[in-house]
Amino acid sequence: MITAYDYAVIGFYVVFMLSLGVVFKGLSKNTSDYFRCGGAMPWWITGTSAWLVTFSAWSFVGAASEIYRSGLKVILLFYASIPPLALVAWITAVRFRRMRVVTWMEAVRARFGPVSEQFYTWIKVPVELVKAAIGLMTIGVFMAAVFNTPINSVIVGLGITITVVAFAGGAFAVLASDFVQMLLVMTITLLAVILTLRQPEIGGLANLLAQVDAAHPGHFQWWLAFRPAIVFGWGFAFVCVKFAELNSMEYSTMYLMSKSESHARRMVAIPLIGGLVGPLLWIIPPLAATVMFPDLAKVFPNLSKPTEGAFVAVALKVMPVGLIGLLLCAMFGATLTQMDAAVNKYVGVFVRSFYRPVLRPAAPERHLLVVGKLCTLVFGAIIVGLSLLVNTYRSTDVFTLLNQVMVSVGLPLTLPVFAGLFYRRTPGWSAWGTALVCFGYSAWANFSFKAQLATPDFLARLPAFFRNLLGNPMQPLTGAEQADLLLIVTALGTLFVAVLVFALSSLFYERTAPAEQARIESFFAQLRTPLKPREDAAMSDEPVYRLLGVLCLIYGAFILLLMLIPNGLGGRLCFLFVGGVIGGAGLVLSTIANRKRGQERLSP
Repeated sequence: MITAYDYAVIGFYVVFMLSLGVVFKGLSKNTSDYFRCGGAMPWWITGTSAWLVTFSAWSFVGAASEIYRSGLKVILLFYASIPPLALVAWITAVRFRRMRVVTWMEAVRARFGPVSEQFYTWIKVPVELVKAAIGLMTIGVFMAAVFNTPINSVIVGLGITITVVAFAGGAFAVLASDFVQMLLVMTITLLAVILTLRQPEIGGLANLLAQVDAAHPGHFQWWLAFRPAIVFGWGFAFVCVKFAELNSMEYSTMYLMSKSESHARRMVAIPLIGGLVGPLLWIIPPLAATVMFPDLAKVFPNLSKPTEGAFVAVALKVMPVGLIGLLLCAMFGATLTQMDAAVNKYVGVFVRSFYRPVLRPAAPERHLLVVGKLCTLVFGAIIVGLSLLVNTYRSTDVFTLLNQVMVSVGLPLTLPVFAGLFYRRTPGWSAWGTALVCFGYSAWANFSFKAQLATPDFLARLPAFFRNLLGNPMQPLTGAEQADLLLIVTALGTLFVAVLVFALSSLFYERTAPAEQARIESFFAQLRTPLKPREDAAMSDEPVYRLLGVLCLIYGAFILLLMLIPNGLGGRLCFLFVGGVIGGAGLVLSTIANRKRGQERLSP
């Protein structure tokens, strides 16, 4: 149950997050500072953002709903990022940093030319705003369930808060908030798992797994609930999607902020470790919900998709007074991370890839910085409006909706800027040409093929090879299997089409203008040229250590004060753990900042 203490915790958190914009406002002197922190950030802070941007409240809402309904199949999605991140650490992180650009769209211009840059700007920006809107709606669903408040009011309030943070502080505030979110999310999630497993009706991890297996054998033995070919294809499709996504120019934003090539490579360790450990924690509360709350519709009668409240139902039951407020702050922070990164990232794309080259080529940096801040407010308002629309008209759960949007609209745009970072001999039009053909295939999959899936004799009309592969031809596909098969066909088919079209475009490379070939050759020459230390990063990172250390100390001290809330010993120890971790991190950062300041005073 939500108490006055939880409301106070949330209120302080909102004020704290809004203060980040004010604290880091003075560090942004130009658009390079505002959109990528001047390329001077240490690996641990950029790595934190690179990990947090890969998940949001979706992990607590959409993924939790899927775990509650289908079991551990979602693990395939969580771990799909691990092999692609190995490639990032080995090759791509350094290539990202050597692009020597402020926004990833400038790299698209350098590789594919101004036409592709405008094509991507005018399609990619709206697509990402829609994805950010879905993320905002996700946290709105969660908080509306907790507070029994109209979801639209929650969406508007959260959207305004996130927009103000991104507006005031730019990339510095984004990175600072990400670091605090990481500490908060992981400590609260760990406590949620421990408190859940200690519940008498759960009785520890082994007993939980035994109870879930007895009541829902298909949650662990997937072949009992799903056709194995569909489960395997679903997991393989996500691995392919993640390979393209995490190694594409679009994903370079956080790496462009790192201070050197070595920092860019080292930062991959955080998403790798987080991607391995995080899912093992997130799956526990939703699995426990199948035991503790077998009918979530009774718990959340006002939710259109009650299973999306699986995580919060458990948290409300097991957490002491005040701690549920911190959990909500952690979830809000996870969404804030994704949304403010999207706002900052795509405002940068709009300003530097459309406003400056098309509308004001001679605009000074100061002017562009002002325009960037104004566009941040506009983009934030657009995201809020889109979120309200998506919530009104959506007909599916958050998990399925976000995944299908990602592969149907995002993947056709991602594949060319992935392939173009590694393969040189294609003309500039290969990016937008490949994307357009992939959009055509994606439209066929989402309309024609989807309609065929819903017909009763779909399996009977398949060739014998595919009928045998899917198995059980006399048993119609379930709704979940139809959604999974649609995603498989969309993702793998788009990948095949993209590879084919992009490869065929290389036949025209020799016919392209010499100036275009020279531009492409210059881009790949940069990728082969090591980045000199601090080549394009003039600012010191000492202010970041100092300001972030102070902020962690303040927030950690506030959480330690929550030990005064009238809880039992276990509840007070929970606050001691969270506050101690965040405050301890602040102490370490402040110590490093003092050492750096001393070194800079001694240096000539």
